[in-house]
Amino acid sequence: MNWEETKAFLSPCFPPVLRDEMELLLPGELREIRIRANRPTVFHTGARTASIAWQPDQRQVENLAEALSGHSLYARGEETRQGYITLRGGHRMGLCGRATAKGLKDIASLCIRIASQWPGCGEALLPHADNLLIIGPPGSGKTTLLRDLARLLATGRDARQVALIDERGELAACVHGVPQLDVGECCDVLDGLNKPQAVAWLIRSMAPQLIITDELSGPEDAAALLDALACGASVITSCHGSSLAEVANRPAMSALMARRAFHHYVLLHPEGGGRVAAVYDRAGSPIKV
Repeated sequence: MNWEETKAFLSPCFPPVLRDEMELLLPGELREIRIRANRPTVFHTGARTASIAWQPDQRQVENLAEALSGHSLYARGEETRQGYITLRGGHRMGLCGRATAKGLKDIASLCIRIASQWPGCGEALLPHADNLLIIGPPGSGKTTLLRDLARLLATGRDARQVALIDERGELAACVHGVPQLDVGECCDVLDGLNKPQAVAWLIRSMAPQLIITDELSGPEDAAALLDALACGASVITSCHGSSLAEVANRPAMSALMARRAFHHYVLLHPEGGGRVAAVYDRAGSPIKV
């Protein structure tokens, strides 16, 4: 979705005060909307945070979540048990409230993350795209950059066979298995499966030359990446962090880095938009891009 399409999707669900605020924003500016029962709504952009004078009650929060989900919120129980659902256009709605054995009830907080595509933002990294780790704080554009690298590497005369592991539905925003966002012509997307299972599935069934996934976390994810490398696939992935040294101090990541699993590391600027702050070689030395 472009910005006009995003507004057309969100606006019918929002009260006038939020629609008016959205009209003041430029394309690509809005990153996140936080809506909490009995508290002001907050818009987050790359440069500022704005508090909006709309304080919905708990029922209004639930009604908004239901409207944004296309009135299928409680029918999508498997997703809501994970704490979020993927909306039309690739936007993501995080949910918080009272958790029960059957799922989430009494929704009192929403975090609407606005999906964005910045075609071309990954072009400068193409020479370093084999076995690449992208590091950045939340909101820095890791997902945006991964998506564009998938698009670039899986399109054109020299396209590679790319497999995308979209565990949380943010990279490709699949609906019924079909990506809504542009991830390239030769890209196969496995949606909703954790990384250890997904890597084994893809190696067995799709013979990828390159596997792209986001948000490495524990030792199981690290082991899955090593399995992919051992099977001859290159990898591009990401993790939360504000510096290379910080990431290297985590047990799961230090094991990968000690084995020189990654040929390059990219550190993103905290202001977002997928802006590259620094690139390092496999030994951790900075290089020019």
